[in-house]
Amino acid sequence: MGTHLLLTATLLLLRPPAAAALMEPELCYVLDAILFLYGLVLTILYCRLRFLVHRKSQQSAGKETEEAIYAGLSGESQEMYETLQHQQS
Repeated sequence: MGTHLLLTATLLLLRPPAAAALMEPELCYVLDAILFLYGLVLTILYCRLRFLVHRKSQQSAGKETEEAIYAGLSGESQEMYETLQHQQS
């Protein structure tokens, strides 16, 4: 959504009447503001991604230690009860 807004704003500013209305320094200021906002959005998204990856790695590390506590309690190889065989008479 932000990319569409940025593209629309750029196209509106670069129309011949709008570009003629803005002198060259003002056009540079507008483009600098757009680039600044774009860089700010990318930085926020990058930090958010790094934070989510860090939090996910911490959760998986906590899960591994939790699984290590119960590692000796698996009953897959041990059979607690013998199966009863029906005798037919």
